[in-house]
Amino acid sequence: MTQELIAVRLLAFATGIIAGTLAALAAQIYLAHIDIELATAWRDLFVTWKAQTRSAFAWWTMALVALVIGYIAAAMTQFMMLHWWPLRVLRWIVGAAIVAALAVIGHDAGAGGTPDAGAQVGASLLGAIFAMSTASIGAGFSTRN
Repeated sequence: MTQELIAVRLLAFATGIIAGTLAALAAQIYLAHIDIELATAWRDLFVTWKAQTRSAFAWWTMALVALVIGYIAAAMTQFMMLHWWPLRVLRWIVGAAIVAALAVIGHDAGAGGTPDAGAQVGASLLGAIFAMSTASIGAGFSTRN
């Protein structure tokens, strides 16, 4: 294996992890915007079945988004790095679309606060770690031999 191919795989792996984590955090922001939060079950010991289901749905959605986007981002990065010259205009278009999408999601993130900020921060931190782990699994599948 050449040094160039190893560098492309490492870059694709890192890009997959970062993109998967950011996509999972964007999914978390979107779900919180429609009142489905990660920390719903943490606020009270005896919450309703519906609240537990919604919280579990948020956790599984973040994991699935991180896994799928991590895989796709790593595969796209590896392909574009190996065939970079003919696809330079496409990279600019995709990059601009990603920045615009993150701006729209970030605009919705500052909309409101929750009454129990400690539980929300703890759940968000654990969600980010969980998303990073699943994104690394997706990127690893994409960059393997």
